[in-house]
Amino acid sequence: MSAVSVEAVGRTMRLLLERADRPIVYRDPANGALLAMDSAVASAPDGFLPAVLVAGEAVWRETTGKGFSLDIARDPAALLGYRLRGIGAGSFATVMLAAMEAINQVCRPDAILVSEFNALWSAATDRLRREPLAASHELPGMRP
Repeated sequence: MSAVSVEAVGRTMRLLLERADRPIVYRDPANGALLAMDSAVASAPDGFLPAVLVAGEAVWRETTGKGFSLDIARDPAALLGYRLRGIGAGSFATVMLAAMEAINQVCRPDAILVSEFNALWSAATDRLRREPLAASHELPGMRP
């Protein structure tokens, strides 16, 4: 059982993306083509929601040192080949805030560029490897 409802997160994410008033776009790395998607695909557990939450988790882990214990499994029928099955830690509010921050970081004036989640995740992970959080989990850049 999930600590946080995947369905509630997906529904809320869908509403947020619908109200963002920007297209949701994926840049195909093979040919550079821009592929638009609707909020239902972007917020589905077998769509882009796993990528959104992995990126959000990286943001949250960099700030707090904690993750969300995401249960993501391979699924050949899923859009990206993975399905979000559960969120084992955190609260609805922390999961949503972290995901919203991840979206904000990939948001451009003309689109939400979801293909940038991998770069966001990589950068956050690299920073954590170089400078692990203090035991007190101070915010990065706020150490004395």
